[in-house]
Amino acid sequence: MRIAQLQRPIAAAAAGISRTAPNTTIRQLRDVFGQLRIGASNAAVEGRRNAAVKAQGAYRLRDSSTIPKKLGAKKSGDSYVITGNIIYKQRGTKWFPGENCGMGRDHTIFALTSGYVKYYRDPAKHPKRQYIGVVFNKTDVLPYHSHAMRKRRLNMTASPIAAPRPQPEMSASGIPTQVVRQGSGRRPHPRDERVIKLRDDGSYAYAEESWRLGTLVRTEKRKMGSRRVAMRHRRRKARAIALEMRAEREDKIARRKESLDAQRAARARRMREYRARRAAEMAGPGAGAEVPPPGVEA
Repeated sequence: MRIAQLQRPIAAAAAGISRTAPNTTIRQLRDVFGQLRIGASNAAVEGRRNAAVKAQGAYRLRDSSTIPKKLGAKKSGDSYVITGNIIYKQRGTKWFPGENCGMGRDHTIFALTSGYVKYYRDPAKHPKRQYIGVVFNKTDVLPYHSHAMRKRRLNMTASPIAAPRPQPEMSASGIPTQVVRQGSGRRPHPRDERVIKLRDDGSYAYAEESWRLGTLVRTEKRKMGSRRVAMRHRRRKARAIALEMRAEREDKIARRKESLDAQRAARARRMREYRARRAAEMAGPGAGAEVPPPGVEA
């Protein structure tokens, strides 16, 4: 290979020598070949070739065009994001979700609300962890103070609410503007309270508010997500019914006890009056003051 590659430079050198001086000497030939710098330092002339495949093992060319993972930051600091935007893709928890951010099962951090991205540390939570958060105002600095007011975006416009006008208790005709009916029992439940208001059409009639009537309407049975949720709802409902029945039973026992106590007190009073009257009769007519008959106050 080297002889074949040296044919052209040797032919060119010989042609140059033949053009300059027809009678050449051995020393001149050596000088010309010395200018070609043929040696270990000139790899191009020697024709050195590097191996393209590993020498040992099976002959295999590795595919370098693998599927890119595209990891790293997708949004820089103070960048505006909307809900669901991916902020950082990673393998493992190099960054942790902070204010208004969430983390997927592949450790991808995404925005839970629209705002501006902030990269920060929070020594109060962890001394070494790095967090990514989203703030509503670009000038805000994370982390917030531990007792600072929580900031949320409710997608509402701030507008002043006028205070309701005070309603008089009595109407112009002298009847009450509203009547409150309590539930039954010793301790009626606030749910059983009925508020009936006077109509404004001048008919002197009372009517219940529409939204209160809507709470009394029974709707169709709501389908549960699963049998477990339906069973939990059924148990909760049965527990509430049992507590309500227990309260009614205790109320009934208390009312019966009050009536029995009142009967015993009346019986004891009548017995005292009877004994006092008998003692006065046995002592004689002029022994003491006259005892009034039962049912008559002295």
